[in-house]
Amino acid sequence: MSYDSEKSNNSLHTRTISQTSHDMSGVPDIARDTLKPALMRAVRGRKNKVWAVAFFKDGRRVATGSHDKIVRILDVRQGEMVGGPFKGHTDRVRSVAISPDDRRIASGGDDATVIIWDTESKQMILNPLVKHTEKVNSVCFSPDGKRVASGSHDSTVIVWNAETGAVLAILDSQQHRSKTVHVWSVSFSPDGLKLASGSSDHTIRVWRTVNAECLLKINAGQCSVRSVVWSPDGNQLVSGSSDNTAKFWSSSSGEKIGQPCIGHIRWITCLAVSSDNSFIATASDDGAVRLWCTKTHKQIGHVLEHSNKVHSVAISPNAELLVSGSDDGNLQLWSVRDILEQGNVEGSATEDEEAQGEQLLSRNSKTQSSCDSDNGHTDNGDHDELSVDQDGTTDSSDNGDKDSLFDIFAIKTTVRNSQDLHIIEDLLTHEIDFDEDDNRRDTYANRSIIRARKSEWDDALQDAVKSIAIQPSLLGYISKAIALCGKKQLWDAMEAFDFAFAFSNSDPNIINLLLLIKAIALFNAGRHDEAVRRVQDLTTASQHSDPLTSSVVNSYLCVQLAIIAFRNRRYSEAADQLDRSIPSITDLFSSRALFEPRLKILTVLFGWDLDWSWQTVNQIRCEACLRADRVIEAVESHQHMMSMIDEDVKDGDLEWSITFRKDCTARCVAKGDEAVTAKNYETAIELYSAGIELDPSCEPLFVCRSKANLERNLFAAALHDANRDTN
Repeated sequence: MSYDSEKSNNSLHTRTISQTSHDMSGVPDIARDTLKPALMRAVRGRKNKVWAVAFFKDGRRVATGSHDKIVRILDVRQGEMVGGPFKGHTDRVRSVAISPDDRRIASGGDDATVIIWDTESKQMILNPLVKHTEKVNSVCFSPDGKRVASGSHDSTVIVWNAETGAVLAILDSQQHRSKTVHVWSVSFSPDGLKLASGSSDHTIRVWRTVNAECLLKINAGQCSVRSVVWSPDGNQLVSGSSDNTAKFWSSSSGEKIGQPCIGHIRWITCLAVSSDNSFIATASDDGAVRLWCTKTHKQIGHVLEHSNKVHSVAISPNAELLVSGSDDGNLQLWSVRDILEQGNVEGSATEDEEAQGEQLLSRNSKTQSSCDSDNGHTDNGDHDELSVDQDGTTDSSDNGDKDSLFDIFAIKTTVRNSQDLHIIEDLLTHEIDFDEDDNRRDTYANRSIIRARKSEWDDALQDAVKSIAIQPSLLGYISKAIALCGKKQLWDAMEAFDFAFAFSNSDPNIINLLLLIKAIALFNAGRHDEAVRRVQDLTTASQHSDPLTSSVVNSYLCVQLAIIAFRNRRYSEAADQLDRSIPSITDLFSSRALFEPRLKILTVLFGWDLDWSWQTVNQIRCEACLRADRVIEAVESHQHMMSMIDEDVKDGDLEWSITFRKDCTARCVAKGDEAVTAKNYETAIELYSAGIELDPSCEPLFVCRSKANLERNLFAAALHDANRDTN
C-alpha cells in the first residue's frame, strides 16, 4: 500500500503502541474517538529514549535515533515501523538526518562514529566513519546531499564526502582554547556554502565549508548553545540554549534580532523552523514543546507536554505536522492547525501575530478538512486527553490551566518567565510610564516582587504601597509583606500577610500557599527555626489537601539550613542535615514533582532554583563530608550522585567532579597514611580503597593498600595490588 493512497481511520487521534510493533488489534476503537485533537498520535517505545527525529519529504515517515543504539523508520500516521531496525552503532544514537533525495540516513552516536545508511536496503553504504574521538552530538546533510557534517564532544566539526566517506574539512572549535569545547549542533545554510555550529563555550560559529574558515563567531549568552538552525532564506540563525531561551541572530552580522523566546523552565534541547519561516518549535528538558512566532517571538498555542524530558522535535516539510521524542520513549505527533485553534496565547496578540496565526490556519485548513472528510470524522472539540498503553488500558490526565494560579495572583507573563531581573524591571517601568492609573496596580506589585528579588527592599516596599494605594489586592499585600520581611519589620509584615488572606476567597489551596509564602519570608528574614516549624506543621496538616507543595517547601528550607551551616564552616552539621533531606529530595526529583507548574510561583516570588536542587544538594553533601573529614562518606556520596544523573548532566558537572575527585583522593591518601601511622590498618585499607574507587589510575594508592594488606597478613590481596602496580 502506498503512502499517498492509504487513508488512516484515526488520523486525528492518539494510538499508543510499541515502536517495534506492527499489530494494532490491541487498541480499542473507543479510545480513538475520545482524544484531544491537537495530539494526533503517541507512539510509545519500550523505555528507550528518543534522542533524535527527522521527517522524510512525504511528511508521513520519520527516522528516529534511540538509546538502544538503533535507527528506525516510522510511519507516524499508522504508528508503525516501516523501515529498519538499522543496527550498527555500539552506543546510543544521538542524531539522525535524511538526505534531500530521501535515499540515505546519516546517524551519529555516542560511539564517536557517523554511519550513512541506505533507506531501501537498510544497510550501511560505507563502513562507519571514524575520525571523532568522542560522542557525535549532531549530523546534517548539505542541501545537495553530497556532504555530511558532524559535531562532536571532541571540539570538532567534520565535513565528510557522503559518497566516499572521505574527510573534506575539520573545523576546530577549540582553537586557542585550553578547555574542551563540546559541539552540540551543526546545520548547513540553505545554499550549502556555510555551516553553523553551536557549542558549550556559549558561541555560534559560522564556517565557510570549502576552506574551514570561521567567518563569524557569535557570543550567544552565558550558557551552552544546544541547537542552532538557519531560517529558510538563510538570513537568520535561531539558537536554543541552556539558559532556557531561543534567540534570533543575523547570519551576516551576528547581531541579535528582537527579544528572546522565554517560557521554558529548563534548557532547550532541540529546535526546528517551519519551511515557510512562520514559526519555530522548541523542545526542552522541562518535558515540553512550544511553538513561537518568528516575527514577534511570542508563544503560539498550547504547551505540548510529554511526561519526561524532550530531546528532539521536527516539523514536516509542509509545516502541517510536528513530531517530538522524549526520555520516556514516546514519540508524539501533533497537528499544527489544532495547536493554533486550541491555543490561548497569553495577553492580547499583536496584528502581526494575529496575521501569522491566520496564515498558518489557512495554510493547514485545506489539508486538514480533506483528512477529516476522508475519515468521515466530525470533531466537536469536546475531548479529554487519554493515553493508550500497550495492553490497551487508558490513563486520563488533568489538563487544567497551568497559569490560573498566576492569574489569581496577578503575576504578569514577563515576571513569570523572568530570566534577567534588570531587563524585567525595565519592561515593567516602561509599562508604568505608559499605563493608565487603574492598570498600574498590578504592575507596581510585580515590580515590587522583582525589586525584592534584587534585595532592593526600600524600592520594593515603595512599589507595594503604591499598588495598594491604587487598589488593595492579593499580590499588593504579598509584595508588601515580603518587602517588610526584607527590612526585618516582621510585625508589620505579619499584618500585611493577614490582609492578604482577605483576598483568598476562602480557597484552601490559596490559603495553604499563602501560609507557605509567609513561612518562606520569615525564613529569609532570619527566623529559621520558626519558619521550618511552621512548614512542618503545615505539611502534616495538609496531607489530605495539597501535600506536594508543603513537602517541597519543607525539603527546600531544610536544604537551605544545611547550606547556611556549610557557609559557616559547620561541615559535619551540614552533612547530617543533607543526609536527612536527600531521600525526600530524591523522591520529589524522580517523580518530577519539582517541575509541577504551581511550584513555579515560588521561583517567581523568591528566585528559588527548584530545577537543580537535587544535583546541587548532592554536590554540597559531597563537599561537606570531605571538609568534615568524613572521607569515605564523601566518596560514597559522589559515586551515588554520578550513578543517578544523566550523561548530559555529567558533562556539565565534569569540571566540578574532576576537582572533587582529585581533592578527595588526596585526602584518602593523607587519612590512610595517618591510619597506618596509628597502626589502624583496617581503616587505612578502607581509605585507600575509597581513593582507588575515585581514581583507579592512581598507582601509589595500590602500593599503599598493598603494604597495609601485608601488615594484616592478607597476602593474596597484597600480592594482587603489588602486581597491579608492576603492570
